[in-house]
Amino acid sequence: MGKLLESIGTFLLVLLLVIALFTFMAPNFGWSLDAVRSGSMEPEISTGDLVVTKPVSTDEIKVGDIITFSSPSNKRITTHRVMAVEKTSPLQFQTKGDANEDADPYMVPAKNVVGKVCLKIPYFGYVSQFIKTPIGFVLTFCIPGIMIILLEVRKLWQARDNNKDMEKGT
Repeated sequence: MGKLLESIGTFLLVLLLVIALFTFMAPNFGWSLDAVRSGSMEPEISTGDLVVTKPVSTDEIKVGDIITFSSPSNKRITTHRVMAVEKTSPLQFQTKGDANEDADPYMVPAKNVVGKVCLKIPYFGYVSQFIKTPIGFVLTFCIPGIMIILLEVRKLWQARDNNKDMEKGT
């Protein structure tokens, strides 16, 4: 039973480290991970969810897609659904939050589009925001890393003790 719990603990620590690493590395490959801070897209996307946005050509975006963009009015990152595509020059999108009654009061130029939402992970927006704080970084990377090292050192000591016992027995 002890080995099973140790294996599960190690697996969870490694999983947490992989998620944290993905959070930090995804932007280097053009992907965007954003914590949702408002309920404008509920029930599809809730406050506290993490949306993963992949870069796409704006020509691929169609009505009904959920996109992440830099708002022309306040430069904040926003995730809303495309309601209309104006194939003018430059290409523009009319967007709207699912929970909002009215469409956004501006057209989104293609140059402001970050990409298309491909995945939402419930509640991980809270985790993502926490990992980006100094204490979150320490708790997510350093402590699990130290725990993994200590578990491995313990295994090495046990193997060394087993070898000593075997030498005494022969």
